[in-house]
Amino acid sequence: MHSQNRVQQLKSQLPKEHKSISSYVEHALLSIDQLVEKHRCDNAALAIYGEKINGNEERVYFDTISQIKADLLDTLEKTVQDVLHTGDKNWTKNYKDGVVG
Repeated sequence: MHSQNRVQQLKSQLPKEHKSISSYVEHALLSIDQLVEKHRCDNAALAIYGEKINGNEERVYFDTISQIKADLLDTLEKTVQDVLHTGDKNWTKNYKDGVVG
């Protein structure tokens, strides 16, 4: 599932007072996408001027970007779970500091 769609799905599960949590992740993902686009443009410019692009380095770069985005979504999902289970004494929190609300 596309990351923005996943964020929207998780956002819809949050109570109104906690929706800003998902906005942060949306903004972070947008920033990452902009960074990737700048990276592509920079590499295209380098290639035009004859620089050889290292395929292995590019693979590592994009794998790392994918992992960061997946980790952000995973963190949001765990936070949403904690919010939804606020007050549930049988729930084991994903984050010990909990969720204020």
